[in-house]
Amino acid sequence: MNIIIADDHQMVQDGYKLILTDIVSNCITVSSCEAFYNCLNSTSEKIHVAIIDYNMPSYRDQNLNTGADCCAYIKKLHPKCVVVLITAHEEAIVLYNIYRKVRPEALIVKFDFDSKIFIDILKSNKYNFPYLSPIAEKSIKKIISHNSLLDSKNREIIMYLSQGFKLNQLENFVMLSTSTIQKRISKMLNEFEVKDYQELIVIARKHNLL
Repeated sequence: MNIIIADDHQMVQDGYKLILTDIVSNCITVSSCEAFYNCLNSTSEKIHVAIIDYNMPSYRDQNLNTGADCCAYIKKLHPKCVVVLITAHEEAIVLYNIYRKVRPEALIVKFDFDSKIFIDILKSNKYNFPYLSPIAEKSIKKIISHNSLLDSKNREIIMYLSQGFKLNQLENFVMLSTSTIQKRISKMLNEFEVKDYQELIVIARKHNLL
């Protein structure tokens, strides 16, 4: 089994290799999106499994800004590769965006990491894909339960507002008119039963959506 581990912490790489000692025939390690890209384009071997951390130094020349972009890229070159994306993020909107964009075989929040489950996933045993760790699964269900947040533009709007951007600044980021953005915010306010977007952000954070 050929495995690529993409993580910018040497201790984490070593930990994965120790866990996988008995099932790996060849293990490649990289520590950035650029190194990941160069590695994939310099080998003719099939990659059976990719273990990718969400937060890695980006490679803007190839539009690989996060581990999620690396997941999408390896899927183009190795469609049958089992991709495991691991992240420290626990915010529901972030996890849902990763899930929708990449659809990895496994999405694991670091707090949920379990070495036995990890090995079973890599062996494609016991678990049906996609596998979601408990926090990831709970978070994604939260988004699905709120119809307005299923829309990617609405998720962008609430995320930018939570980062301190003003309403009249958002059209530069989400590519919608201010009036359209206001209508979308009104829909979210009604769904969450709050009066303004400041309250919306408070509620979203309370429920770990942001």
